[in-house]
Amino acid sequence: MTDQKTSEAQKRATQAYREKNREKTRKQSAKSSAKSYINKYCDLDDLAELKQLIKDREKELQRE
Repeated sequence: MTDQKTSEAQKRATQAYREKNREKTRKQSAKSSAKSYINKYCDLDDLAELKQLIKDREKELQRE
């Protein structure tokens, strides 16, 4: 017998939520990936590039 930590009903509910809120879950996943990349893999050159991308994006959003 296998010990499942998540019930089948919970798995179905989670899948239904993800299907109903695709854009939100996609955004959460991208944000999580970005944070992991910054905290685990970036070096100074990478951080400088990301800072520039963030500045450019801020300017773009302020114009909208």
